[in-house]
Amino acid sequence: MQIKQRIKRFIKREGRRPRILVSNMGRKSHGQDTHLLASLLAETGFDVDISPLHQTPRGTARMAIENDVHLICFLCAEDNHKKLVTDLVKVLKAENAENVGIIIGGDIPPSDYDFLYGAGVDHILNSASIDSQAINRLLDLFG
Repeated sequence: MQIKQRIKRFIKREGRRPRILVSNMGRKSHGQDTHLLASLLAETGFDVDISPLHQTPRGTARMAIENDVHLICFLCAEDNHKKLVTDLVKVLKAENAENVGIIIGGDIPPSDYDFLYGAGVDHILNSASIDSQAINRLLDLFG
C-alpha cells in the first residue's frame, strides 16, 4: 500500500495525522539533518514537532507528552546513545507514556542494535537519509 493511502487510513482510524517529535539529544548537533528529516516527514503526511537543539531525555519526553506525539525520532551524533535511550525510556515510563515509540538514527554501530532494541527502541534508522521503505517501516509502528 502506498504511503499516502496508509496516512489517510491512519487519519480515518485515529481522527488525526500520525504525529512525530524529531529531537536532537546530546551535546553534539545534527541540526541540519534534524530539519531535513522533519521536512521530509511533514511532506510525507506526518504532523511533525521539532525540539530545540541539545535537548535532554527529560526535555524530549516532556515535549513528546505535551504535544501528544506517537513517536519520538532522535538523531545521535555521540557515543552515549545507549544512555540517552535508557534515560528517555525511564522518563517515559515514569510519566506513564510507554506508548510513545522511539526511533533513533545517526551513526549507530550495528553492534549496539540488540542493546537498543532491548532497551525500548522501536526502530533504528541506518542514516539520516530516509526513503519510502523507511517511511513504511515507521508507519508499521502505528499498527
